[in-house]
Amino acid sequence: MKKTTTFVLLLLSFTVFSQVNTQAQVPYQEGLHYTRLDPVFDTETKDQVIIYEFFGYKCPHCAHFEVLEAPWHKNLPKNVKLVRVPVVFQRGWDVLAKAYYTAETMGIAEQTHRAMFDAIHKEHIKFRTIEEVAQWYAEKFNVDKEAFLSTANSFMIDSKIRQSDNMMRKMKITSTPSIVINGKYAPNKKVLKSFAAVLDLTSFVAKKEAKEMGLTQ
Repeated sequence: MKKTTTFVLLLLSFTVFSQVNTQAQVPYQEGLHYTRLDPVFDTETKDQVIIYEFFGYKCPHCAHFEVLEAPWHKNLPKNVKLVRVPVVFQRGWDVLAKAYYTAETMGIAEQTHRAMFDAIHKEHIKFRTIEEVAQWYAEKFNVDKEAFLSTANSFMIDSKIRQSDNMMRKMKITSTPSIVINGKYAPNKKVLKSFAAVLDLTSFVAKKEAKEMGLTQ
């Protein structure tokens, strides 16, 4: 009887220790460090984990976030894709959202993204119209101004702006910068407290998603 009791106690101790040890090995917990969207947003992609980054060029927090996000973005695995979504929260943000989508369509967004933040927050340039933005792209990056304006004023860019507004509402975005991982999970910025922690959690959840999707072993 004594041996049986000792064995049961040891087994219980081992079980408790295993649970505590497992929890200690998991740095982030759903419901605390990140929450699940309800309903989830369909990324319509099965071969990549999609990271949505909602931002605005006039947002100073987005400018600070981009400094950390840029090197993090370069090191993403091939099965994880960053999709930037410019949002329109305030007057004047629509011109800059249009500017981002135009640059993306013309294949120059990676070149110009940081420079646009710097122009607004360091050089204090106030872009009031898409014509002023086009002039800046032409002078700074030797972009054909008329081609830029033609693209910016196209139905395609207008559709992208409407789509970003729809995504913002469906994923319940109320502030920038905001991250949504694979249309399912949103980091809890108040708990995480720093942009570095937000990116670290994003990598953690993206890795977990990739495994569940069968993209990694």
